Amino acid sequence: MGRRIDLNWDEWNPGLDTDVLMIKEVLATMPAANADDVPEIIRRYENPASPDALPGAISLPRHDVIHVLLGRGLHVQDEAFVIGATMGAASDITDEAIATFIEVSTKEYPEHWRFEDEHIPSYRLGIGFAQDNMRNVDLHLTPLEEEPWQSMTVADARRKIGIVKEELRAYFRKAELLVPGTRATRRLDTSAHRPDGALSQNKS
Repeated sequence: MGRRIDLNWDEWNPGLDTDVLMIKEVLATMPAANADDVPEIIRRYENPASPDALPGAISLPRHDVIHVLLGRGLHVQDEAFVIGATMGAASDITDEAIATFIEVSTKEYPEHWRFEDEHIPSYRLGIGFAQDNMRNVDLHLTPLEEEPWQSMTVADARRKIGIVKEELRAYFRKAELLVPGTRATRRLDTSAHRPDGALSQNKS
């Protein structure tokens, strides 16, 4: 996981209507991030090379692809959903691991990276989406940052993994109820129409 500090990180939002674009084309629009800037406490739990890594721990390039596939931007609320989905898809996920992540992300992470209580519903929604749609897919072990994945269209990659846009939109509608009014929530794609700021090339 990482946070972007580029000037346009706040605006980046791929949305769900990127079907005809290749994964690498959408990634090319994403603000850059430096994994070396991620604090040690985060690397301890979220870096797959760490002995204390939680289920679903994933490299930053692979994590970035999941942002694209789930149509989520880079706000903390978006990160919460993406991390939840990645952990929820892990075959070794446990209730204890979920509780540990909530504890450390809300109390031990530095301010710029810390989750607030309002972000936890999005994290749990991500877990729920994965367990309802991608159980035991082990996204964190899938080399999404490599070929042939990078040259797949987003639609083909979603289909291969089991991500259905209408199912995602259903979870986004739940977010509108649980976390109303935030900027991240307001720009969620809950309809078949392109939201402002999306990278849409078609509608489906």
